[in-house]
Amino acid sequence: MRKVLVGLILLLMVAVPALAEVYNFTKEGYSFHDDVTMGAVGLLEPLQTQNPPFEFDFDTYEVSWALLDMTIVDYYEVMTIQVWEMTGGTIGIYEDPGFDLDYGVDPATGIATATNGTPALTGTVTDAAMMFDTNTQTGTFTGNMLFSGGSRYADLGVLGDVDWHLFDGASANDQVNVPPGYHTRFVGRMFTDDIVATEETSFSKIRSLY
Repeated sequence: MRKVLVGLILLLMVAVPALAEVYNFTKEGYSFHDDVTMGAVGLLEPLQTQNPPFEFDFDTYEVSWALLDMTIVDYYEVMTIQVWEMTGGTIGIYEDPGFDLDYGVDPATGIATATNGTPALTGTVTDAAMMFDTNTQTGTFTGNMLFSGGSRYADLGVLGDVDWHLFDGASANDQVNVPPGYHTRFVGRMFTDDIVATEETSFSKIRSLY
């Protein structure tokens, strides 16, 4: 009986999964595209209740982001739905004491002013896609990403080794003032729930149960 109990304890203690917790950075901005690439720029802001892995100092810094160089590999339409599928791309989050983000009259100005701060988090993007309904002028943007550098990368801790996800609601209707040269307004988040911790124990600790 004792051996059975010890065996069960061993199974439970060697790998005890912790509940996954969702961490968020909330953001807003504007997307743009041509026939080859798609991107977006904007600001990180505490737009809603969030659980960031660490806090940015929004009073001292303008915290901007830029999603760039996603290559469009497929485009198709299903009735009023437009679909773009993309590969590759980069993500950068920047801290700028100048508070000078300017979307301008074309995306080049937005890119320049969104990326002129200190790179806080940088990484790569995969499997991005956007769906847009031309009837309602609304849609969604999704993608996956992995952070790998930046001045605040160490602050992510173990979250620097897991996949993050992009999700935005996209809109271009009359209630949204999309700047010239841009396609839609993005409001959404960068988030991850892909962290499951384990607690390990040694056989000496197990033997102490006898």
